Amino acid sequence: MTNDLKTLLDQATDRGTSFTPDVTALVAAGRHRTRIRRATMTAATAVTAATAVVAALVIGRIGPEPHPVTTPPEAPAAVTDLCAKSDDFFRTANDDTWRRQVAATWTDKVVQVSDADGNMTVRRSPDGTQYAYCVAGVPIHGQQLGGFGATLLNTGIITRAYQIQRYWSMACGDSKVDRSDFAGCMGVVYSYAGRVPEGVTRIAFTGLGQRADAAVKDGYWAHRVYTADIRNGNTDPIYISMYDGAGKQVFRDRY
Repeated sequence: MTNDLKTLLDQATDRGTSFTPDVTALVAAGRHRTRIRRATMTAATAVTAATAVVAALVIGRIGPEPHPVTTPPEAPAAVTDLCAKSDDFFRTANDDTWRRQVAATWTDKVVQVSDADGNMTVRRSPDGTQYAYCVAGVPIHGQQLGGFGATLLNTGIITRAYQIQRYWSMACGDSKVDRSDFAGCMGVVYSYAGRVPEGVTRIAFTGLGQRADAAVKDGYWAHRVYTADIRNGNTDPIYISMYDGAGKQVFRDRY
């Protein structure tokens, strides 16, 4: 109202004729503007408060959910056998999940050779369509270590379908010792297995001062060879020979 009065006074000063302001009209106009200003401020305050409430509700909904208390999963059981599927060696030999499944569920052992240091087994899947070569070593300090090494060998008439699988692991042979720690044992045992090629009826091993035939059953074979010193193989290497039904040697190679 003061500004309006000043404006009217300035206008009156500029006029050439005298001017007397209507005080009643100025007061009424000032009160009208005041009511409008108060209503605007009240509405703005209400909108701000409502916005704050909505924001609080939204933030409450999108904030982090409380994490339920979960029990950590148990450590998987030790793999007792180092296994590789006969038709997919390179993938399965390093697949711990698959190897645990084989050790737990592939209970059909086609052929197996065992001794005090472990065993070599050819296993068949539950549906009878797949086969696995598995070697198990004696637990050392309570840990199941299986086979320590594996070498895939395909030579001569042995194709992929008839691959010869070889593993090696620590061994004590015929020594009467505590195998839980292998204290004083310097030997190794080689584990072999494979499919029997068509026409072959006998698979023989020579070397490291030993002569023996592999165990053969249902189209697969397995054998283990022990040596007290791994260096003995340099002077007396292991040879695998295969014979047909007539006794003719059809395959021989060094392993």
